[in-house]
Amino acid sequence: MSARCHLSSFRFCFCLLVVAILSGCASRKIVTTVEDQSFVPGPAAHAPVAEAKVSPPAPVQIEKPIPPPVVGETRVAEQPFAPAPESQPTVSQSRSISDLSDIYFDFDRFVIRDDARSGLEANAGLLKSQSNVKILIEGHCDERGTSAYNLVLGERRAQAAAQYLRDLGVPSSQMQITSYGKERPFCAEHSEACWQSNRRAHFTR
Repeated sequence: MSARCHLSSFRFCFCLLVVAILSGCASRKIVTTVEDQSFVPGPAAHAPVAEAKVSPPAPVQIEKPIPPPVVGETRVAEQPFAPAPESQPTVSQSRSISDLSDIYFDFDRFVIRDDARSGLEANAGLLKSQSNVKILIEGHCDERGTSAYNLVLGERRAQAAAQYLRDLGVPSSQMQITSYGKERPFCAEHSEACWQSNRRAHFTR
């Protein structure tokens, strides 16, 4: 009888101990902090490490230096501005009718001499450039011979000069002729040099 009581008491105490332990565990509160709850993943054990791809540097464009101007070479951009030159008048435009050249003849002749051709050609160029101008061709002689003879000779000299100009393209309507014979000498001295200057065809308006 006493043994059974002793065993029952032991069981009762054991049960109380178990209940007390369970009650104590149930009443405890588990306290955690933010640091305890944060998760820091570590590197995977076998995850392959990706190789960093390095892009090649972009090529640097270097401006080419402007070469210095070559000696003797003129660049269009380096040419200074210069106004367009004014048109220069031609020889025929710069001359007037008063510049027409006289021509000279041999004694008792009305044939055009070789030294008179260049003067007649210059006269023709001037007359053709000023077609509205009309001229008078005077025939002159030296003092030797009669007045009647020299009037005829002077007229033939004027006609010879006019014909030469017509052959060079000067229209007949631009010319008239007359003869003064020996009545209007250019030189009054009695010498061969003076007589030569009087045997002429003179051009005037």
